[in-house]
Amino acid sequence: MKRITQCAFAILICAMCFVYYACHPTYLPKQDSKYQQFLRYIHYAYLKIKRDPFCNLHVPLSKMPIDVVIPVIEKDAETLVLTIDSVRGNILQPISNIYLIAPESIILRKIAQEKNCVFVLEDTVLPTFSNNTNRKGWIKQQYLKLNADKVGTCEHFLIIDADTILIRPQIFVTENKEVLNILHDYWLDRKQMVKIALGFDKFHNVDFTSHHMLICKTKLKALKQHLQNLHGLPWQDALDTLNIPEGGFSEYELYGNFVAQCFENEIELVLGSNVLFPRNGLSSISYAREYLSCKYKSMTMHSFLTIEGMTGQ
Repeated sequence: MKRITQCAFAILICAMCFVYYACHPTYLPKQDSKYQQFLRYIHYAYLKIKRDPFCNLHVPLSKMPIDVVIPVIEKDAETLVLTIDSVRGNILQPISNIYLIAPESIILRKIAQEKNCVFVLEDTVLPTFSNNTNRKGWIKQQYLKLNADKVGTCEHFLIIDADTILIRPQIFVTENKEVLNILHDYWLDRKQMVKIALGFDKFHNVDFTSHHMLICKTKLKALKQHLQNLHGLPWQDALDTLNIPEGGFSEYELYGNFVAQCFENEIELVLGSNVLFPRNGLSSISYAREYLSCKYKSMTMHSFLTIEGMTGQ
C-alpha cells in the first residue's frame, strides 16, 4: 500500500511539473508540431479548470478607471454601435471616455455624438515614419493601436476591434493584476514576427490575438523603448524595417508576449472565449448574444463572415 501511495504521489508531482512547463514560455519551434499542440491543450485545459476571477456572474466591481479605444472605418459602422453598447453594458469598472479613432466620416462622427464618444482623426494618432510612407489597411490599424497611448487620460485603456462585442460582465484591471485574454487559435508566423521584433527566445505557447486587449501606458512605453534599444531606431521604424508580411503582423501578439514575460507578476492569463458570428446575422443578434453568453465572453463579426460561408451553403 505504501508503494502504491508513493507511486501515486510521484505521478502527481510529475503531472504538476508538466502542467507548469506547458503554462510557461518555451523555445519557439520551427513548426507547430503535435507536441506543441498538446502542450497548448494542457495550458487551455488548466485555464478552463482554473476559476476566472475577472469574468463571472459574481465578479466584483473594479475601482480602476480605464479608457476605451476603438479604431474604426465606415464599413464597421453597424457593428460599432453594438460594440459601444456592449462596452458600457459589460465592463464593470469606471470608463472615463470611449475614443473612436477613424478617418474623416460624417457617419462615424454622428455615431460618436449620439453615443457620447470622442471622435479622433486617425492621422493625429498614426506615428510618423522616417520614409514618410502612408500606411493603409490592416497594417495602419495595428500601428494606430500601438500608438493609442496618445489619446485618453487613464493609465490603462482597452483596445477593442469595432466588430467585436462583449457579451458577459467582466473587468480588465485591478490594483494588482492586468488581464490578458488568450484564444485557442495559433499562428506560428506571428510568433516568428515577435521573435524577430523583440529578440526573445522563449514564448508562451498561446495566441494573444483576442480582438481586444487591455494596455498599460507604462508597459507600452517600455515595449517601444525595448524595440528602439534593440534595433537602434524609433519603434515604428524598427517594426517597419523588418519587412513583416501583413498576415504575420500582430500588435496584440507583440504587446501580449512582451508584457507576459517582462511583467509576469502583474499579468493574469485567462481564456478569451471568443466566438465568430456572421455579419449578415445581425437581425438575430439579441437572441444569439443571450445564447452564446453561456459559454463565451465575446463575439466577433468580421465583414467577410456570412451565414452561407460559415455553414458551407
